Amino acid sequence: MKNKFNFISTNKFLLFLSIFLFSLIIRFYYLGYESINPDAVNWHYRCQQFANGLKYLQFEKTYPHYHPGVTLCYVMTVPTEIYKQITGQIYNSNTYLNFNFINSLSLILVVSFLIALISIQFSIKEGLLFSLILNLEPFFFGNSKLIHLDTLLSLFIFLSLIFIKKYLDSKSMKYIIFSAICLALGFLTKSVAIVFFPFILLGIYLLVDSKKFQNTGIFLFSFILTIFLLFPALWVAPIETLTRIFKEADRVGVRTGHSEYFLGEYYDDTSDPGFFFYPVDALIKYSPLIIFGIFLIKLAVFRFIQNKISFKKLLNFEVFLYLIYIVYAAVIFYSDKKVDRYLLVLLPPIFYYLAHSFTKHSKVIIALLVVNFISMVYFSPFQFLYFSPILMNYTNVNNLVGQKSFGMGMYDLREYLKTNYGEKHLGFYDIKPMETIYPNSKVHNIRETSQSKVDIVILSVNEIMPEKYTQFKKKESFVIKGIPLYDIYIKN
Repeated sequence: MKNKFNFISTNKFLLFLSIFLFSLIIRFYYLGYESINPDAVNWHYRCQQFANGLKYLQFEKTYPHYHPGVTLCYVMTVPTEIYKQITGQIYNSNTYLNFNFINSLSLILVVSFLIALISIQFSIKEGLLFSLILNLEPFFFGNSKLIHLDTLLSLFIFLSLIFIKKYLDSKSMKYIIFSAICLALGFLTKSVAIVFFPFILLGIYLLVDSKKFQNTGIFLFSFILTIFLLFPALWVAPIETLTRIFKEADRVGVRTGHSEYFLGEYYDDTSDPGFFFYPVDALIKYSPLIIFGIFLIKLAVFRFIQNKISFKKLLNFEVFLYLIYIVYAAVIFYSDKKVDRYLLVLLPPIFYYLAHSFTKHSKVIIALLVVNFISMVYFSPFQFLYFSPILMNYTNVNNLVGQKSFGMGMYDLREYLKTNYGEKHLGFYDIKPMETIYPNSKVHNIRETSQSKVDIVILSVNEIMPEKYTQFKKKESFVIKGIPLYDIYIKN
């Protein structure tokens, strides 16, 4: 028995190491250079504030934002401070890309660790399949390299739920604690994770045969303790901090929209593009493999409903898992703010179902994995720009949901402009991305600056020239992977 245990443990460790290294290596190419997204610029600043709060014991400064993004702050703060101590560098337009690379590397280390950790909770075959399907999903892959929150949220939430399954299989109390810790890390990443909290508590109570109150109590205690220990702002102002998180999350994340072009109409940040935004956007961003996985899940649900359903039949982990994700889907459909990356959270259970269903549908899944691999290679290293081959071309995609550059190719754009136009005064709507890698005095906000001070105007995809800028004409488009990401305007 001892030898068997060691053999299994050795295989699990090798599986973990293999998946971790594979997940890490494939994300390494052009890391930190493919994108300087405006939100990442904000997170660099927030993490400096977070670090100052820790160093100078000003714990109220460790409240970075309403998200609250605490986990990302830890992921970025530690390598940033180490890098500063070693090199003596500070943030400026000459060093930003160095810090961006260091922080991106730290993030993909954590992402790769979580992917591997989830994968070893399954059998070796299912773990390998799960990690392969996840790593070859272009939409997930592209977002996983961005300095942002939603990939971490997706993995923490799913890992929390998988640990509940592990508890049901083994009855080992450690999995209840692990599940609570992961959900707490999910909440510390984005407050929307709280949606899962009551349903996981209810699931533990209903699915567990004995010690129901003890299990829910341990989960609750572990969840609260983890949040408190890792969030120093709660040490000095717990009520005020939590109130700010939920008030701001409701104001910005639920009742305030997000500007979008949808089906030919423009929706500003005070309006909601409506129920069909996410189904249409999923058709664009999800690969054919994911669409096939959704079809299989719907088919399984239909067959399940066809049979006589007893309350006992409903009390199983799979039903519990997918019902919880339906609740999350309902929340993001209801919210006014609709952003494609919010669909990321729904992907891990689909990866899981595809891996679990591989034997029955191996030929289709393998064929669609090949399609994904081709898409990954084509869009590399800008997989964030991926759109499904079902839509055929970028024009069709942009007519359905107006695309955004989100800082993709900003470094390449800078190099192109310097080579072909020299170091001119540039005008943007959103100056943050270029301002981090270009002399600050030469980057201007075209909403506020007169055209006399600007030599070149750069409009991102779907942006319109301000009416007051009458002296500029379009010279060319800066194209990446067949997508005209930026239009370049020069003076007549």
